[in-house]
Amino acid sequence: MASKPSTAAKALAAAGDAESARDVSALDDSAQNAALRLGAKKRSLVERLIYGPLPDNEELQSGARAHQAAEPRGAAAVEAAIACMQRGEAFSADGKLSVALRATVAKEKAYGFTVPAEFGGLGGQYVELALAEEDLAANGLGALAVEISGELTIGAGSLLAYGTDTQKRTFLPMIAEGQLMAFGLTEVGIGVNAKKVRAYVEPDPQTGGFRLFADGDRNKLWITNATHGALVGLVARVGKDGKQVGLFITRLPERDLSPVDGVDFEFRCTPSGVDAFQANWNSRIHCKNLPIAKDGQIQADGVEVLFYCLRMGRCMLASMAAGYQRMFAADAAHYARNRDGVGGLVVKHELPRLALGKMLGGALQSRALSHLSLKQDHDGVDLAGLRDLTKSAAAGTALESLIACERVLGGRSFDITSRVNAARANMHVFGVVEGEDDLILMGMVKDVTGPFTDRYMAGMLSVIQSINEGPDGKPLPADQRLLRLTPLTLFTEPRRLLQATVRLLTRGSFWLLAGWIVVNLLLEVLRLPLLLVPTDWMPRYQLLQKPLRSYARRAERRLRWLRFAYLGINLWFQLELTRAQIPLQRLGKVIEHLVSVVVLCHHGKVQDATQQRTAALQCELLLQKADALPLLRGLPQMERLRSLVAGVGQDVEQNTNTLLSGLAPQPFAHPFEPPQKKAR
Repeated sequence: MASKPSTAAKALAAAGDAESARDVSALDDSAQNAALRLGAKKRSLVERLIYGPLPDNEELQSGARAHQAAEPRGAAAVEAAIACMQRGEAFSADGKLSVALRATVAKEKAYGFTVPAEFGGLGGQYVELALAEEDLAANGLGALAVEISGELTIGAGSLLAYGTDTQKRTFLPMIAEGQLMAFGLTEVGIGVNAKKVRAYVEPDPQTGGFRLFADGDRNKLWITNATHGALVGLVARVGKDGKQVGLFITRLPERDLSPVDGVDFEFRCTPSGVDAFQANWNSRIHCKNLPIAKDGQIQADGVEVLFYCLRMGRCMLASMAAGYQRMFAADAAHYARNRDGVGGLVVKHELPRLALGKMLGGALQSRALSHLSLKQDHDGVDLAGLRDLTKSAAAGTALESLIACERVLGGRSFDITSRVNAARANMHVFGVVEGEDDLILMGMVKDVTGPFTDRYMAGMLSVIQSINEGPDGKPLPADQRLLRLTPLTLFTEPRRLLQATVRLLTRGSFWLLAGWIVVNLLLEVLRLPLLLVPTDWMPRYQLLQKPLRSYARRAERRLRWLRFAYLGINLWFQLELTRAQIPLQRLGKVIEHLVSVVVLCHHGKVQDATQQRTAALQCELLLQKADALPLLRGLPQMERLRSLVAGVGQDVEQNTNTLLSGLAPQPFAHPFEPPQKKAR
């Protein structure tokens, strides 16, 4: 059942962007249905850090304590995989994960780690899987971690949450035994916006099942774990022009087939040709009239299933990122301790030490966020915000750690035999898989601020929307719409400004917002004397080690002030905020940095002194990054930046930038049909 459109969707519609409004509304519906399936009973931790009440110390430290209490259930598989690699048997001649390696870890039930024992799996917890994923990546087996993560989070995870008993009994034992499973979402012509997939199924009257059409630029592309004979969950439209998006599980044919082979369908599975994940299967899948059994349909919206499963995928990505960064630090530290530079060993110098600290700090930050997210999910807390910033922070620190490692190792990091070199493309792609990080951060801001926006800002936005309608109730032409009401509007549109002012003053939501502002400002005035109280005297921070106390306090105070920053951004941009990605991305990045500081401080609380020093260094670096991203005082600067971006962007859109003159672009590796412009 479709839910009430979010304020964000309404704002997009009011700004004249009907297509984006439909997309956002449809994705919101799927996300809300996935949240209902999860049954989260407590508000998001990130929302509470900003809007209150603050989570207590026990909750903030719960991820680290869950890590400590976790059984080393994956240790046997990790040890077996490392032993296989040391024997030179982990990779085949073409650099792929070997049959021997897969067989070795399958014996330890690595592929069925989180599959219940009744289906032949290990029955492990996700926090235990996270530890195993991190250790695999840290020991040069990141490709195996990627394979197992995809297998379990979005593969087995979709079956466990949405599969029928028959589907579970059929497919889960196969997965537990080591049968690869992929998730086919992205297409040649469509990226991660699952509501726009163009592959489709039609009913098969003879079998009662379906026929899949994923031909041409409907081909499924960049599908990890997809190979001949593998299981795959395919996201496809039900009917060529149908609105429903479904999920269908099938086993791919063992080889490419076409009518010349005596079948009535076409199937091809070829490499995607990507530089990342080279040790994994990553494929382009062509299907035309491919039969899918009736019981292969998951009885749920395919996009809802995606939202449900991605939360675990993002936690596992963070664990892998922690492992990769530990690997970088281990190799760089070994080099720095043994290589003479100018004036002595490299490790004696401050800049290489800073680079090593960045690698270790990024690893600890990624681990802390991953484990807290997993514990929050286990405890029924809404992961809105936390799941997204966990992914963004982990991907961002992994790339920064790669660069830091290159600064220490120098040219050796580019040696073709170097595991740092082998990981380079993966570190770049971590910020892209499951959605590009900047867009994810904007979604995170929407999720975290959504309750405040719906309660306090919707009235103001609806007033602006109302003055953009003609007497007939239809939207005014784009060139007549007002997206912002400013003092200058008094001179350009005095009648409409007066109309908006009267309507605003008669709305209860306006006075509700005014009351919120007054109450929260009064609370901040009452808190002012607390600024004089030393951090060491405050019970909330006394439980933390001394180097971490001030960082936790500063981050929590700044997070609380972000409620005013978001309000100010809304009042400044108004409906223009639907187009203003730069301020929302900046706000999202500040939230990411500050939440990471809080989580690091509490994770460090239960660790040894070396990790506490690492946490303190990372907190200092994160606060410096947050300081470099001004919000309210940066609004005029962001306006100038957006204006300059608009000018250059228009030149590029119209192909008039002379820096591009005479340059022929390289044809796309996977050609697709450009979207057709709709008549206005």
